[in-house]
Amino acid sequence: MKRNPNYVDYFFYIWALLLVVAFLFTKSSATDDKCRYFEEKNAASLLASEAMAEIKAYKGELNIPLSAEDNYHSGMIGDRYTVITTTLGNLQSKKTSVNPNFAAVIIDMFKEAGIKPGDEVAIVFSSSFPALNICVMAAAEVFHLKTCVMISLGASSYGANNPDFTYLDMAEHLKQKGYFQNEIDYVSLGGEADLGTEFPEDVRNNLLQKIENSSAELILIEDYIENIDYRIEKIYKTLPDLKMLINVGGNLVSMGKDEESFSEENGLVLPTYMKSGLSHDLTKIGLIDRFLDMKIPIIQMLNIKGLALDYGLPYNPQTIPVVGDGNVYYEKQYSLTVPFIALGMSVMLLSLYYGYRKKYLIL
Repeated sequence: MKRNPNYVDYFFYIWALLLVVAFLFTKSSATDDKCRYFEEKNAASLLASEAMAEIKAYKGELNIPLSAEDNYHSGMIGDRYTVITTTLGNLQSKKTSVNPNFAAVIIDMFKEAGIKPGDEVAIVFSSSFPALNICVMAAAEVFHLKTCVMISLGASSYGANNPDFTYLDMAEHLKQKGYFQNEIDYVSLGGEADLGTEFPEDVRNNLLQKIENSSAELILIEDYIENIDYRIEKIYKTLPDLKMLINVGGNLVSMGKDEESFSEENGLVLPTYMKSGLSHDLTKIGLIDRFLDMKIPIIQMLNIKGLALDYGLPYNPQTIPVVGDGNVYYEKQYSLTVPFIALGMSVMLLSLYYGYRKKYLIL
């Protein structure tokens, strides 16, 4: 077999060079454009920011001092320890959560999961991240979602852990002031066994009275499985066409009873065809695994540092970021002109190569 040594090998070098140049040029010329749902993301974050400011103002009206750890003066950071503090919390994560742009993150997850305005979504809050709770409510408001909202009053360090001003107080005030149309539907004490048994008796009684005076229904069920089953029943009674469960914080009824049952996933968690390895043991798993086994998507907001990094939000910033600040509002746009030109030139080079090959290769 003879082969003309001239030119033929150079086609592959030229072709490779063409593809590399096209790739580098396309990558370097990318622009950050407003993403889909930009207006909804901006509206949700603005609403969250205004709602947080309202809570701060309301605390002032009630002469409730801001926490010494709240160097933002946001009203969203609690004390390190109070009588309804349930677990240790990370101050940096709590400060990171005081970012109204997390409402845009929720909208982004809605988009990825296929949630549409008007859909039915269940929401479970602990009181550990009141700012994130407000961001979720703001996103639900902008998307006009039909919701069933369940909260627990116990909170980890630096959360809404003031027994005289719980997250229930915040939520009801924001509903009364017209920030949110959706209300809190069910309340439990949280803490040990979701019954607040570690709280001082007088504090526990005052919390029970607070719930009774609210528009929400108390959930106080000692048996763990009955507690979970009751919640699922109530959710589906309110939301027969449930599309998603959103969980914020480390609520026992959402996460499960021990570390083996804690979901390691964070952010948007889509169900798979495989059931949870613990799904046969209902004494351990919580709402997250139960709903995943029913093929319901989950938004899990607990690892705040991971969420911030994933969506381009700052971790433990010096000041509260302004609305619209973050990669979550923008997406890369690439011009298709250069790739199409490169494709056309590739076809031309391949045609020339096969022409030379037929001419110079003699079998």
